[in-house]
Parts: sequence; C-alpha cells; structure tokens
Amino acid sequence: MAVDLWRTRPNTYTSPLTQAFDRMLEQAFAPYSSTGTANGGSTGYQSLPVNIWETDDGYSAALLAPGLEEQSISVTVHDDTLAVEGELKFQAPQGAQVVWQEFAPVKFRRSLRLGSAVDPQRVEASYNNGVLLVSMPKAEHARPRQVQVQMGEASGTKKLKSA
Repeated sequence: MAVDLWRTRPNTYTSPLTQAFDRMLEQAFAPYSSTGTANGGSTGYQSLPVNIWETDDGYSAALLAPGLEEQSISVTVHDDTLAVEGELKFQAPQGAQVVWQEFAPVKFRRSLRLGSAVDPQRVEASYNNGVLLVSMPKAEHARPRQVQVQMGEASGTKKLKSA
C-alpha cells in the first residue's frame, strides 16, 4: 500500500543533514509512493486503504477512495480475487498557481486475494462519500456446509466382538 509516512511543513527550518536524509528517503521509497521529488511527480499506480471482513456467506470490502468520478472506478472479481482500479483526475484550474499540493491526479490499483471463491454474478458495489463498498457472496461450493451426523452402524463397517 502506498502511504506517505512524512509530510513537509512550509517555513520550517531543518538542518542540511536532515534535508539530505529526507531526500535520500524520498528517492529510496519513490517507487512505492504516489508522489516523489525524484522524478518530478507521479510514479505510477497508488494503492488504496482497505478493510475486509468475512462472514459464512461472503466477504465485504470498504476502500477509501475520495474524489473519484463514478465512471473512473472499475471493480472486477475473478475466482477468489478482487481487483479495484480507478483514477483521480482533480487538477487546479488552468492559470492558477499551486501554493500547496499534497495530492495530484493519480491512478490507483488494488488487487486482493480473499481465500474462497466468490459468486461473480452476485457481487455488488456502491460508492458514497468517498468510500467504495463491495459485497461479495461466496460461491455455493465455497460456503461452509453443516453435515448431519447419522447415528447407528455405518455401512461397510464390522461390529467388534467383545471377549
């Protein structure tokens, strides 16, 4: 998951050694973050924070994805894997000078293996207030099944004689 672990603050004095160390960390972790000064901007795909929970009947996922347009979100389920892709297209108006920027237009992708096959025909997704909710019922063959225990002698077994 791409997460910026530090933020810079304007008008804050830092020593040259601290600045050099910060630059080194930014360059080292640039391939894993959404922005980086090493290459002047986006480094490709960003990941989304996600919560997933399981019940006997299926899985549910909540992904934080604020500021997306509905047509930019793609949700795909195949066997036991959920894949979510999209793009945040927010930009400052043309001619405006950016004073502070902590996010930029970015593509995101998240692929998660769930552990049990889901029924792709019954998967539902909704996007509301920046949260993408995905409901994924398990495939019938992947659901737990209660087995009725039969009392008595099972066929094909021999009765033990007591001596």
